[in-house]
Amino acid sequence: MSSSREARWRSTSLRLTAWYAVVFFFSSVLLFGLTFSFLSATVREQERRIVSGKIMDYAAIAQNQGLDVLLYVIRQEAEYEVSTDFFLRLLDSKGNVLAQAAPLWWEDVPPDIASVNLDESVHWFSWSSDELESELVLGARRIAGGAVLLVGRDRSDTEELLGTFQTVFLSIILFTGILGVIGGTLLARRTLRPISDLSRTLAAIEKGKLDARVPMRGGGDELDGLVRLFNAMLDRIRTLVTGMSETLDNAAHDLRTPITRMRMGIEAALRERDGGKGDREALAGCAEECERIATMLDTLMDISEAETGVMQLTLREVDLTVLVAEVAETYGYIAEEKGVALDARLPERVSVTADAGRIRQALANLLDNAVKYTPPGGNVGISLEGFPDRAVIRVRDDGPGIALEDQPRIFDRLFRCDKSRSVRGLGLGLSLVRAVLAAHEGRVEVESAPGRGATFIVTLPLASPVQLGPPSKSRCG
Repeated sequence: MSSSREARWRSTSLRLTAWYAVVFFFSSVLLFGLTFSFLSATVREQERRIVSGKIMDYAAIAQNQGLDVLLYVIRQEAEYEVSTDFFLRLLDSKGNVLAQAAPLWWEDVPPDIASVNLDESVHWFSWSSDELESELVLGARRIAGGAVLLVGRDRSDTEELLGTFQTVFLSIILFTGILGVIGGTLLARRTLRPISDLSRTLAAIEKGKLDARVPMRGGGDELDGLVRLFNAMLDRIRTLVTGMSETLDNAAHDLRTPITRMRMGIEAALRERDGGKGDREALAGCAEECERIATMLDTLMDISEAETGVMQLTLREVDLTVLVAEVAETYGYIAEEKGVALDARLPERVSVTADAGRIRQALANLLDNAVKYTPPGGNVGISLEGFPDRAVIRVRDDGPGIALEDQPRIFDRLFRCDKSRSVRGLGLGLSLVRAVLAAHEGRVEVESAPGRGATFIVTLPLASPVQLGPPSKSRCG
């Protein structure tokens, strides 16, 4: 599996490198091609401007001083080789050469290269010599007296300059191609490094190393964000796996006791031959233990439904004052039997949108714990406060309190602060409270210290603006 992942990584890396190099190379070719085309067009345009200027100068001489003067000027330039950089030729209206000034290697330019159907605008021609590997750019126009003036300029220097630029551009393109391959390789490795780290992490987790994590690069980009989310998911999975393992261990421990009691009751009933009172007590004990197991399983199902968001809630506007008073009244009798005083401080009306049955179930669990852990002669208090955006319920007891190291875990499934399990319970009540409140977009918190009791704080969002009156004090139990 590891080798197949590595092969896929290499294939992906190769494709990314190839794509980057191709895009980078063709972008460079396009850029340098456009630059070279612009440079070539500019140089050629400059050549034509120079030739056009020369034509205009000679045409002005013919216009202002006459054709004979122009003939004289051209012949003088030919005799003294004044215009060695230019090709000059003057033709009559029939195409016959009247005068010419040109280097020896340009004398073979054919006389009929310029058409006789010319006007006073410049017409462009070109002539090249394969033998001399040179090219002339020629401009022709008709001047005074119907004569034709032909002026040319050698393009050898221009072509040499453009050839030099072309060589430089090709070298740069070759260099950018190599740079593109190198850059593509580095980019592919950098881009795929988190994927490679992810593959190694998954391989380590597959071997049982649940603490393996993808290393952070510290770049702060999207890949780091993805790595952060992935590591957070691994932390969550590890927490769930650890919690599930602990839950199974605790469930096995808690289920072993009722199952043992059921077995002993059944064995006792089987030993009884008269089917008298002993059988009925044994069967009653079995029924009680079965109820205990069923309650545990039902509670676990409720917690799972709430945590996964599939718990069915019947939401309606609920008067929380009335609901808290009903729960307090019910547990007031239980508290009275134990010798515990239960106080309830409630405002006139606080409304929330909630499932009344589920909220009652959560509050009942909190009061049950408070009464259970408060010694005789102690006090349990429940209060309700309404704020503009939330309702807050506090359940206080005079119990032994909760150790600081246990407080983060008291809402976990089947967690018991009483390691000896001397106080009977399932260890699911607080977990159910948190799950039910989370399903209502609320929360529960605890404030406690060993030997000073505990206060559980329940927060629920309001359905409508709170209607507050003077608080009423009632004593239940």
